[in-house]
Amino acid sequence: MHAEPFPRGDIAGILFGERLDVDAVLVSVADLLRSKGIRVAGLLQHFGAPTPAGKRSMYVEDIASGERVRLDLPRGSGASGCTLDPDSLANAARLLRVAISSRPDVLIVNRFGHQEAEGRGLRPELAEAVCAGLPTLVAVSQSLLSQWEGFVGEAGRILPAKPDVIVRWVCERAQARPAKHSPAKADS
Repeated sequence: MHAEPFPRGDIAGILFGERLDVDAVLVSVADLLRSKGIRVAGLLQHFGAPTPAGKRSMYVEDIASGERVRLDLPRGSGASGCTLDPDSLANAARLLRVAISSRPDVLIVNRFGHQEAEGRGLRPELAEAVCAGLPTLVAVSQSLLSQWEGFVGEAGRILPAKPDVIVRWVCERAQARPAKHSPAKADS
């Protein structure tokens, strides 16, 4: 039996390289969408001060609540290798599941990173969001493009890291989604 791919066009990777601050692009996109009345949820990534090991501390911020989770484990100057804290990543996944359950007009996910490329990290939540029919934006490093394409298949789109293009993509999907029913207002 052949598995159906994700619904076409409901997920878009925002492609970035080393010289682009994709996090600033996503913050700008979230602000622009909210100014248009689009309900935005998900996670944004921020970097903090350099650590003794020479890397910068890394955080995700829940768009709805503003809650921040530090993703890296503070380690000494001699430490090498991955500094990702598995418990913090699990907490970020919890925040993303809450965001998905809120049924926003668009979900923003900070990264499709090495963990997701290997089948871990936020990958189950990404699949859940798309299967729920949520338009989903995900930052994708050029170095992980083939793994991203393997994950989303033909359903995925790649968008340039340009706020106007991204906002237009989201607005097209927001207009195509069924309207939410709100309680009728009584005449005064």
